[in-house]
Amino acid sequence: MERSYQYDIVVVGGGTAGVAAAVGAAKAGAKTLLVERNAYLGGEAANSGVNCFCGFYTCGSDPVRVVKGIGQLVLDEMRALGPTIAEEISASGNRDIIFQPEYLKCALDNLLEKEHVDYFLHTVLIGAETVENEIRTIQCADDEGLFTVSAKAFVDATGDANLSRLAGAKLIWGTDGGHPQAATLTFRLSGVAADVDLSPAAVERAVVRAKAEGIRNLTREKGFILKMENSGIVHVLLPSIIPEGLSAEEMTRMERETRKQVLGYIQALRTYMPGMEHSELAVIGPSIGFRETRKLVGKETITADDVISGRKRPDGVARGGWKPEIHRDVNKMATYMEVKSGSYFDIPLGALQSENVKNLFGAGRMISADEAAFAAVRVMGTCFATGHAAGVGAACLAVDERAEIEHVREILKEQNALV
Repeated sequence: MERSYQYDIVVVGGGTAGVAAAVGAAKAGAKTLLVERNAYLGGEAANSGVNCFCGFYTCGSDPVRVVKGIGQLVLDEMRALGPTIAEEISASGNRDIIFQPEYLKCALDNLLEKEHVDYFLHTVLIGAETVENEIRTIQCADDEGLFTVSAKAFVDATGDANLSRLAGAKLIWGTDGGHPQAATLTFRLSGVAADVDLSPAAVERAVVRAKAEGIRNLTREKGFILKMENSGIVHVLLPSIIPEGLSAEEMTRMERETRKQVLGYIQALRTYMPGMEHSELAVIGPSIGFRETRKLVGKETITADDVISGRKRPDGVARGGWKPEIHRDVNKMATYMEVKSGSYFDIPLGALQSENVKNLFGAGRMISADEAAFAAVRVMGTCFATGHAAGVGAACLAVDERAEIEHVREILKEQNALV
């Protein structure tokens, strides 16, 4: 018997943007379903071992809070589970939120249950039916077979624009020239001394020496190693590769090559990083983390000038406070474009709306932005904000076939978002 489901809003992808979209839509009164292919929610925050929320605050020595709303509800759920998050000043001088990914999985479960959001894990998107520039249904697969889900509006929060591609939305790969930022496979080491120097300069000294001594499969020489306070576990963000596609063949190549890099970095850090001599590998990934792959061509595009000038606009539905952080070279740290300390920019609803598919919204690291602007909006704090806005926008569209800016902004404010 064919299975089918009917909802007002369907969100595809259960990362930070997808969770925010689903909760925002549900709180706006829409019957909402979230589908996720993994066994847990969290996206890159859980699946790729990235344990740092950047973008809740603006950059620099005078940080300003720019993300609340659903992002704040997630932080509240984390705090309810115990000391699982902490605010820290990073090596780059910015205020970040460090969290424990395994607890995040549970916090997101708790939040969606509390907000009455239906969600299906272990669910793979395999198709979409688009009629007259509107998505009517999506096709999904689980271990029992195939099923369809119909809805009035859809949010693509897959990170890689997977729903948008299947629905025939206009997309670009990486930048306009087709060159995405480097992807990184993180790993965790336990048994690290409390007083170890984890500065990028110390990492660079160790890796450069290791390369000189013949240790193989090392790429990035300078990068970040993150450590929770009072913990002997560190998260290493060094193994890197440039994506050339998302096929099974290409994904296998990237996972294989970056795992080789993990082994090389473990050898290098144990040998040349004082305080890591007795460290042990705790976990790899479990999956490579992408910064940039496919992106939506939206009704509007956020530009570098918007970010650098801190542009404010009456149609803003989210705030971005991160400075452009561009990872183009697998052997070097990111290139940063400086912004005024404490400044932020507004993100318009049009940057979250597909140019050619009327009932499709994008959220997270696939929204419409040029190269430099994208390097500022892709971080997870901002993903909470754009996801929240996309979910509310989709809910408004489902009610009256329009997503009026003022109505979207009004609902976002009611849900404690900063707009």
